[in-house]
Amino acid sequence: MKEKICVDEDAYVEGNSDVEVDFGKVRTDKNDDYDAYDPGTDSDGANSWHSLEMKTPPNSEDELEEETESDEVFPIFREGARFGELHLEVGMKFNTKWDFKEAVREYTIQEGRRIRFNKNDRNRLRAVCKVKECGWVIFASKDRDNTCWQVKTFRDDHSCAREDKNRAANRNWVASKLVKKVRKYPNFRHCDANTFFKTKYDLSLNRNSISRALSDARNLVYGDEKAQYAMVRDYGETLLKTNPGSTVEICTIPQPNSEVIFEKMYVCLSGCKNGFKAGCRPLIGLDGAFLKTVFGGQILSAIGQDANHHIYVIAWAVVEVENTANWKWFLELLHADLGDYKTHGWCFISDMQKVHYC
Repeated sequence: MKEKICVDEDAYVEGNSDVEVDFGKVRTDKNDDYDAYDPGTDSDGANSWHSLEMKTPPNSEDELEEETESDEVFPIFREGARFGELHLEVGMKFNTKWDFKEAVREYTIQEGRRIRFNKNDRNRLRAVCKVKECGWVIFASKDRDNTCWQVKTFRDDHSCAREDKNRAANRNWVASKLVKKVRKYPNFRHCDANTFFKTKYDLSLNRNSISRALSDARNLVYGDEKAQYAMVRDYGETLLKTNPGSTVEICTIPQPNSEVIFEKMYVCLSGCKNGFKAGCRPLIGLDGAFLKTVFGGQILSAIGQDANHHIYVIAWAVVEVENTANWKWFLELLHADLGDYKTHGWCFISDMQKVHYC
């Protein structure tokens, strides 16, 4: 009969009773090592599967997944939060120091408190409430890997009263909030901006601050007008390149010691010119309108009417003032583009006797 020999805690079973088995260091004590059946000491390696299963190192992909999961413990700051919903907490990460500073500015305006930065260097940034008795404080520095900024201390407990005036709402911040309003409402006025900040942000801003911020917002939406006038020649060259057969004429006033000054400009696109000749009614309306810009001026236009009674633009010009000389210059160029109006039987409609100069 064969005897089965079992070693406690090791669960190793020997089924051969005819050959003596040298247990070596094998013992029944669970604290001892079982070197007798380790493949490093056993030459035949019969039990190597046991040791490989116990000593195989973890997969590198598993380690990366565990490391990624551990990093996700700390929240990451996301821009674009609505005013009133901005939230800061200990451990929150920011990409740059500037992102953290702007988030603190937005948060203090949201809370209606005034703060100051008493520590501001390359590696750390601390902000405290301006009221000495108040214990509000937030501190951030670079994280352990020196890859981003992380909030280390944040005591969000104000003992001071809320205020409706905050110097953190500077010119850049106010202008950034007005950009969407100016883009949606081109005639957005100073009184409208004052009401907007009072109702939505509970802020009472200085009149001059709103005026400067409105100017910056308009420049951002519509661009710098002076820089746009400096690109008029490029604009004319682009029109001629993309619309062969068009007419573009730019007149300037030369200056002896500086750059030339823009005087007037005439544009007649080939598509508009040919379309009017082919299918529009034989009516040409002439009129001028003021340009509400920093440099002012007026725009002269010649329009027609298509078969659907819709307005059809033929040509336009930007001049300094609407007078006889500018109308004569405009109509002479229009006559060169369209041809003799008597031959085609066109009729001019105007509130002035401008046809006389054609």
